[in-house]
Amino acid sequence: MSVFDLREPYIYKLRHAIGAYDWNQVFRDVENIDTVYSNFLGAMHSLIAVCIPKKTVAVGPRDPDFVTPLVKVLLNKRNRLRRRGKIEAANNIACKINDIIVSIRSKRLTSAGHGSAKDLWAQVRSKAKTRNKPILIGGNAVNADQLNQYFAGISTDPDYTVSGVTRFYRQNNVLPGTPSFSEIHGYEIEPILRRVKNTAPGCDNLPAWLFKKCSVELADVVAKLLNVSFASGQIYANWKMALVTPVPKVATPTSFGDFRPISVTPILSRIAEKIVVKRWLNPAIPSDTIKDQFAFRPTGSTTCALINLLHHVGHMLETNSYVRCLTVDFSKAFDTVNHNILLHKLSALDLPDSIHDWIVSFLIGRVQRCVTNGACSSVLCITRGIIQGSGVGPTFYIVMKSDLHTLSPINILSKYADDINLIVPQYCDVDLATEFDNIQHWAMCNKMTINLSKTKEIVFRRPCPLRYNFVPSINGVALVDHIKSLGIVLQQGLSFDLHVTELLKQCSQRIYLLRLLRSQGLSIDQMNVVFVGLIVSRLLYALPAWGVLVSAGQTSRIDAFLKRAHKWGFCKDIITLNELLIKSNSSLFQKMQSPVHCLNSLLPPKKTVDYQLRNRHCQYVLPQCNFNVFKHSFVNWCLFTL
Repeated sequence: MSVFDLREPYIYKLRHAIGAYDWNQVFRDVENIDTVYSNFLGAMHSLIAVCIPKKTVAVGPRDPDFVTPLVKVLLNKRNRLRRRGKIEAANNIACKINDIIVSIRSKRLTSAGHGSAKDLWAQVRSKAKTRNKPILIGGNAVNADQLNQYFAGISTDPDYTVSGVTRFYRQNNVLPGTPSFSEIHGYEIEPILRRVKNTAPGCDNLPAWLFKKCSVELADVVAKLLNVSFASGQIYANWKMALVTPVPKVATPTSFGDFRPISVTPILSRIAEKIVVKRWLNPAIPSDTIKDQFAFRPTGSTTCALINLLHHVGHMLETNSYVRCLTVDFSKAFDTVNHNILLHKLSALDLPDSIHDWIVSFLIGRVQRCVTNGACSSVLCITRGIIQGSGVGPTFYIVMKSDLHTLSPINILSKYADDINLIVPQYCDVDLATEFDNIQHWAMCNKMTINLSKTKEIVFRRPCPLRYNFVPSINGVALVDHIKSLGIVLQQGLSFDLHVTELLKQCSQRIYLLRLLRSQGLSIDQMNVVFVGLIVSRLLYALPAWGVLVSAGQTSRIDAFLKRAHKWGFCKDIITLNELLIKSNSSLFQKMQSPVHCLNSLLPPKKTVDYQLRNRHCQYVLPQCNFNVFKHSFVNWCLFTL
């Protein structure tokens, strides 16, 4: 395996070479943007080849999973020093190797901590590398071409025509009132390049470290590349190629549908897409059309989506004995977005003509290859869907869903990406079945499919309601007594017994990971950091949504677990759920008071009085709450408590 030697002298040499290079010759033919990008790639690859040497490192199949190329290089250097008798220098490198290995193990175990118990134990017990392990479906190995044909088949529209999409080009015919295109400057690009994450490069093979370490020297060049693309309304052909990595959704895949296609496009393409979203798309989307969408927004999150859902359920239960909730699941929602329909909705946004054309160009002529175990499939075209892993794809999706609303203003839709919750109270002018018919009609018009087998209905009720014999509202949709929504288990009576039980089970499983790391020599300070990452972070997930509704008994169970963790030496201080709850609620409540926050509409009106009274802590009108379900919802809890 070949790796770049990224020591400082070589990086300085590369920075000097980039600064001294005559980039004007790259931009001589701006009429042909693909030639411009080809010249840029040729220049960059030759500068890297001249300035940054490569080292060949032999990482064998028997090497443990934590032996990365960097660790292997350091091991070889340590062995050479020992053979020369330089024991002190060798021991210093050995300490560095140990720190790197501990860090790698910690990160991998933390990542595995988000999966199932089986995934956790598989990470703990793994000894050999699995990078060349074949992908199995039902015990049979599959290759990259088979996976690519499946993914491309889903993302192929049988009714697609190029002319149907190209008709959306505005061809620089400026409409009255259309905003003009404004250039990107180097000082805007430099911090973006400096903060590029350590991510895989796309098909242009420009690594992330190049942009991070040479951000100052490349800022003006990248800005000019982006301006050429934006001003022409075309994207570089190189950016239309996606390298698809199949990521399993379940521990043991049994079909192609158990894999999620994550696309890796060139890093510069992702930077350009995020700029388009932040600078033009987000300001152009009317806020009232996405007020029920809590994904892919600056202030949105799963926590906000759950708070919004439970707030409206609690409010409805003030005047109703029960509330019906339908969790709607769309089949392959991201992969089946119709480009014609999407562009029709995007055309209604107030975008500069060149940016609108750039978006059209982004969706036309896309191709993909599937990469598995170092093998690469043949190239296939895709004619529908948004690119999972792209910078602009999530915003496309919320625009696609922005016109899906309820028939009655009494009923509520709460969206998080492709997860949709429809809540309908006991007394309403439009029942659940009619609302679902409306969603089905929307899905048919937008060429999307609802998966009835994964769509569930649950009836939320007050703890002591009148006895009702609930029956399913919709044929083919199961009526259940609990659902898992955005990682939180919701029960009929809004009790969180099942969620707390599952939460403590997951945290108990992670205790073994902490013991494993402690055996590798972590100090109490390091253990405390890992404890916060593995245990506390799991407790904090969506805590403002469910923490205010847990009972005293459930709180004591969590506090007892945290006390045991301190007794076992995994954390420095005894933590309580109430401390975590107050801290997280205070932070979120302060943020949601901003007018642009997605939860701001849940706040009651502010008090308006002209006469002088003593200072009051709460500046909002306190709502009247008849039942604890609504009083203990996040917003009201904060109003009455903080």
